[in-house]
Order: sequence, then C-alpha cells, then structure tokens
Amino acid sequence: MEALELKAEVRETTGKHVGQLRRRGYVPAVLYGKGIEADPIQIEAKALRKVLAQAGTHQLIALQIGKTKPRMTLARDIQIDAVKRNLLHVDFYAVNMREKVTAEVPLVFVGVSPAVKDLGGILVHSMAEIEIECMPADLLAAVEVDVTGLTELDAMLTVADLKVPSTITILSDPESMVAKVEAPSVAAEVLEEEEAAASAEPEVITGAKEKKEEEAEE
Repeated sequence: MEALELKAEVRETTGKHVGQLRRRGYVPAVLYGKGIEADPIQIEAKALRKVLAQAGTHQLIALQIGKTKPRMTLARDIQIDAVKRNLLHVDFYAVNMREKVTAEVPLVFVGVSPAVKDLGGILVHSMAEIEIECMPADLLAAVEVDVTGLTELDAMLTVADLKVPSTITILSDPESMVAKVEAPSVAAEVLEEEEAAASAEPEVITGAKEKKEEEAEE
C-alpha cells in the first residue's frame, strides 16, 4: 500500500501555549519511535485532516519535517474536539520497515446475505475493525467481510472466518463475532444498545500502540 505524503515543521510552542498554535491553523503533534528521541512537531490542520481521512491509523504516512528526509510513520492517538470536531493533537509512530507493526484495520462488508434478502433478517455489525500484525509494506487499507454465506436467521461470522493474505496475522480474538443476521425485533434491541454505547465513547481515535520510550511535552 503506497504511503501518503505529509509535511510538518519543528514545534517550539508547548504546554499551555499550543492554543495559539491551533488558532493559527496548525495542529500540535509528536513523532516518536523505538530508539529515537520524541520530537514535538506542528502540521497545517487542513493538510493533516486530508491525509488522516485516507490513512486513519493503518496506512503509512511519509512524514517530512522541514527539509529532512521523510520518515515512514503511522498515526496513533488522534485527539478530536468533541464539540467543534477540530483536530487537537496527533501522535506519529516512526516505523522500521524491516520490523512488523500492529494496526487497527477497518472492516468492509460486501455482498448481500440471503437471510436478509429472502427471510427479512437484519444484518447487525458487531465489529468495525480488527487488529492485525504484519510488515509495514503489507498493511491493508481494509479487510473485506463477505456476507453472502449468511443464509439463515441467527447465522453469524466470527473473526476466524475472515480471509486475509498469508503475510497478515490477525491478533483479534478469533471467536469474536463480526456480524450476525438477527430477526427484526431482536435486531432493533441490539442496535439501540450499540448506539447507546457508541454515544458514551471518548473522542479519541487510537491505533494499536507501541510503547513510547520518551514523550515530548505537548
């Protein structure tokens, strides 16, 4: 998967003063990684939003700080203002292209379930993404979930049913349910519970994280 390009600058504004940085149209960020010192950086907000909309936390980003050689990175913690939806802060993990990485990859549901089409069932999605491990060059944009095999009510797919290339290892629990065809009355209750749970989640988007050896002050 081809890396997306993103330009950044060295950041000297830290602590309580980062609000001024945001008002000027920049987002404070940090570049960190195994064996390197964490560096505070800043990125033009419009460009950052555009790249993150495509990359999420699972696609390589070629991050160029000033005139230095671009580093291959993955966006990790993405903090978003819950009201204004503005980006507040992003952590970038510097990737070693010769070492495996972990990432949260979205699921894309394809096909039509016969149990939905012919029996009036409702397809309930239980997972939106899975955690994988692979070499950086083998990262996937998404994992497809084929629902055409769900022919009866109560039929389900688990993580173990997902098909990925041999270069990919799925780390998510293989017994976790990915999708299930529910009878209409049951599905309505499930959807209400999912919506209630989603509304209570914090406004932070995270990928599978590598432990930071050093952290820069925001």
